Amino acid sequence: MSQSAARKRRTALQVVFALLLGAVLAGCASAPPLSQEPHSSSGEQAKTLRFRAMLDVVDLGSQDFLKRFLFGRARYDLKQPTAIDVRDRWMYIADAGEGMVFKYDMQARRLEPILWAGDRVAGEISDIYIAKDLSFYATDVLGKRVIHFSPSGRVLQVFQDAPNISRPIAIHVDEQRKLLYVADEVYSKIVVFGFDGQPLRGYGRRGEGEGRFRIITDMIKAREGGFYVSDRIELPVQLLDEQGRYVTHFGETELVFPTALAEDRFGRVFVSDKSDSLIKVFRRGKLIDSVGRNGYGAGEFRYISDMKLKGDTLYVVDSLNGRIQIFDVLADDLLTVND
Repeated sequence: MSQSAARKRRTALQVVFALLLGAVLAGCASAPPLSQEPHSSSGEQAKTLRFRAMLDVVDLGSQDFLKRFLFGRARYDLKQPTAIDVRDRWMYIADAGEGMVFKYDMQARRLEPILWAGDRVAGEISDIYIAKDLSFYATDVLGKRVIHFSPSGRVLQVFQDAPNISRPIAIHVDEQRKLLYVADEVYSKIVVFGFDGQPLRGYGRRGEGEGRFRIITDMIKAREGGFYVSDRIELPVQLLDEQGRYVTHFGETELVFPTALAEDRFGRVFVSDKSDSLIKVFRRGKLIDSVGRNGYGAGEFRYISDMKLKGDTLYVVDSLNGRIQIFDVLADDLLTVND
């Protein structure tokens, strides 16, 4: 083949490639964007949450040469996030797939793996609490303990109590009173520790009915005092007072498998339900909204393992989709509930 013919052939191939690339880019540009509203169970626009952002890939900061040297890469795809907490600009992420704990700067969009913290944990981390000094508490589910880590991942304190803690599933830290509350899935109770690691007292017990539990899935501090506790066999969500006494319950007909809890400033309680991949919203014990559905898109979930609500922002750990979805919590002025 002559050089002239070769040039013509090469030019023709370049034109064809350019046309194909243009078609692909045009198709991407015309593809419908992800929905900015989560689905409500009634098919109407959700009234309590609006989808805002998705976090599934996080980059190491360009200055983190040590981190890149140690971990051999500059970015991470979240594989199976299980628990998060948020304080100010920081989000701490436990990822069972990576076997690591990350510290994520939400303003700079910069990730810092917390060196060796994941190595100290026997299995999955089901809950995290960030303290004011950016140290953090994490449940070591298989290790049957809660560990207090420094911001760099050094172990500061271990909380364990073999007769009462077998599978710690959720925690709350009262920094002012120096108390750690640990909800145990197996022994179906809440154990209160002092900051010296010594158990002080317990709330609840295994059994049926009010104030008793079978398999606790989450526990959060209630806005007006006490604790909300979810259970996947007994009463779905119970409210206990500050002394651990039963106050009320809800969700018997609406919830099948509650997995995570959050409460907003309007007193609405958000409960994720594994059975249908919905976030169900209650106010004064009555269902007022259901958000989401099973799937892979924005506002869709496959397994919600944790939720944290800070201000008017709800962070949802969409574990099996390997991502964290972020929602704005909408105002309460249009919602009315008949008492």
